[in-house]
Formats: sequence, structure tokens, C-alpha cells
Amino acid sequence: MSENGGAVKIAGIAIAALLFLSFIYVVSSTPFPHASYRSTELLPTEPSDALGSEMSSFLWNFRGLDLIMQTLILFATAISCLALLREEKN
Repeated sequence: MSENGGAVKIAGIAIAALLFLSFIYVVSSTPFPHASYRSTELLPTEPSDALGSEMSSFLWNFRGLDLIMQTLILFATAISCLALLREEKN
């Protein structure tokens, strides 16, 4: 392995570790919202009229986590495509 290939490998590992640690930080620092029920049952007795607005507010308030996951999926897709299209050396 050449010196340049080793540096690229170390940089890739550092970037992957940084992304992983930032994901862990975001997941651990934001509390997961829980629904308040009217009774001790798992399902509320009557459907809530505000369910759409509650779901919408959750998606808008926690969109940072959504953006991180989308970025992770895009990077994984790009890496997979590059791995499939690389030339084999004999």
C-alpha cells in the first residue's frame, strides 16, 4: 500500500468516526417525545383531533436527526456505487 493510500484510509476512518460520534451525540442529547395517555392503557380511549399537528410538530422539531440520517444514506449509496464501479487491478 502506498503512502497516499494509507493517508486516504486514515482520513476515511476519521470521517466515519466523526459522523458516528455526531450521530450518537444527537441521539443521546435529544429526548424522544412520548405521548401522554388519558389512562394506563396503551391506546387512548378516543382518537385525538390534534394527532396531525402533533406528528407534524415532531417532524419539524426533530428534523436535524432526519437530515443526519438522509446524509448517512446518501454517503452509503455513493460509497456503494463507487465500490460497484471500480476497476479491478490484476
